[in-house]
Amino acid sequence: MTPDIRVHRITFFVDDLDAITAYYRDTLGLPVADVREGWSAFGAARDTEIAFHRGKGRRPRIELVVKGDLRAARAALNARGARLGECKSVRGRDVCVGKDKDGNSVQLSADV
Repeated sequence: MTPDIRVHRITFFVDDLDAITAYYRDTLGLPVADVREGWSAFGAARDTEIAFHRGKGRRPRIELVVKGDLRAARAALNARGARLGECKSVRGRDVCVGKDKDGNSVQLSADV
């Protein structure tokens, strides 16, 4: 089984969130999807965001969504070499978190 997956968001962790937010909003003119304390997100493509989170020193996080059963998708991906941990609830949403081969965080959740 090959799960139907798409990229939902790529999150970068930054030191100066205000400067990064101004750059992507004002300089590049990307459409704002969400700005709140410690976080900003911009529309990058249809149903995909680039986000910035206060917290320098962490590797990027790639957030993926899958159509259908999250646990079945996790099992199928892990059988192909992914390293996704057990599904758990994060902010009211079931997710599986792991690392790619370079140590970047990968998060898989069900499409809503």
